[in-house]
Amino acid sequence: MNWWLMWVIVFLVVIFTVSIIYSRKIKTADDYVMANFSLGFFPICGSVIATVTGSAALIGGAGKGFEMGIAYIITGISYVSFTILAVTILGPTIRKLKLYTIPELFVRRFGKGTALIPALIIAFLYMTPTFGMQLVGMSSILSAIIDIPVTWGILLGFFIAVAFTLLGGMPSVAWTDAIQTVVILAGVILVFILGLNYAGGAGQVIKNTPDDLFNFFSIGGKELMNWFLVFGPFYIVWQTTWQRVSAAKSVKTGVWSVNIGFIISGLIGLLAVLIGIMALQTLPANTDPDLVYIDFMINVFHPAIGGLFLVSLLAALLTGATSFLLSGAINISKDIYQGWVAPDAKDAQVLKAARISVASMAILGLFIALYITDIIKIYQIALSFTAVTLVMPVLATMFWKRATKKGATASIIGSMLVSFTWYLLGKPFGIHEILPGLITSFVLLIVVSVFTKHSRDEEVISYYYASKEGQGSGFESLEEEDKREA
Repeated sequence: MNWWLMWVIVFLVVIFTVSIIYSRKIKTADDYVMANFSLGFFPICGSVIATVTGSAALIGGAGKGFEMGIAYIITGISYVSFTILAVTILGPTIRKLKLYTIPELFVRRFGKGTALIPALIIAFLYMTPTFGMQLVGMSSILSAIIDIPVTWGILLGFFIAVAFTLLGGMPSVAWTDAIQTVVILAGVILVFILGLNYAGGAGQVIKNTPDDLFNFFSIGGKELMNWFLVFGPFYIVWQTTWQRVSAAKSVKTGVWSVNIGFIISGLIGLLAVLIGIMALQTLPANTDPDLVYIDFMINVFHPAIGGLFLVSLLAALLTGATSFLLSGAINISKDIYQGWVAPDAKDAQVLKAARISVASMAILGLFIALYITDIIKIYQIALSFTAVTLVMPVLATMFWKRATKKGATASIIGSMLVSFTWYLLGKPFGIHEILPGLITSFVLLIVVSVFTKHSRDEEVISYYYASKEGQGSGFESLEEEDKREA
């Protein structure tokens, strides 16, 4: 019996059953993309873990552990620390603002004109490529267990992901994520424990592994800084996190569920890197890095039990893909369609636009997956250019009342141009393009804001301090709402 194939079939039956059940409950756009702002701790925490521990953390992490060793954990240290800091400080403000998207923050603070570029950046520069990244990961699994070409695996993953997203929306994503997170966590821990035994024990692994792979500083201080900056600042403006905080039933639930979800995700990422190092003992040195985790798992487990854990990873990739499509679809349907094309659109029209956006982004992501198959390369590009354009303006909306519309716009456009130019020049001095991009963004925001006046459509406010004082943007009423829920 082909246990791997059997588990895939069971998985598909289960997820589409869940999608059909929830599709019957979706009546509004809020139901579809935000679960009507009612999610509790378990679905939010599980959704965070399943989304974070997808292609980049597990498949990509094991591949990088196989290639560069323990130094790759710098990425986990970075995204976990930045997220906890940002969510702990800004989480209550994010929840009180009850934002659908980050561009909506720009609309409230700087006026309608500043939201278009951030919406396009998030939807097409981040969400679409990372959807493609999930397709590459799904293809790695499907091609390994069903013996089909990688291209066919990408296409199969595409059709499954689009159908699942169009049907169930955020409610089905959150609850299936929460359930499969338990299986993913159990699978990673067992792969590590049984894999260590399979590789001959800790002593044998240490003895047979090149010393530099266990040296955290083996790649040098400059490269550590590059990796830290690529994976850290972005998570301040990761729209998926903001949406999970906003979709929570209370401030406390949103902050704690996201923070704990990221801590667990960081630990899973660490185990993935160690699994990649262990895999050196059993896999050929020329193994494709994107296949290291899957091939090692297949070697360690009997298919009857291994199939369950492998399918749980497939499920994480699927719902990760769905999360990225939904987030991008909100940008297009809310920020672009309702914000620019049809301001008076009814809820049914917005819901329809969201579903059309899902299909459109998925097709573009499919082409990206077919032509760029390196998971970490896709993720680096998506993270870098999103971070350099959005981090400083977003922080300005929270903490600096003096920031102006012209300053924010100059910061977004200027930082993107500098980063892209730096990238085309081959990263001079070995410095990643994110550093000059962030510096440019900061300088332009400050200088242009100081020498320009606020526009008429701006709300001159620093949301963080206003939320503390219960002023502006409905903060006071939401404070009372959260007290009632508590």
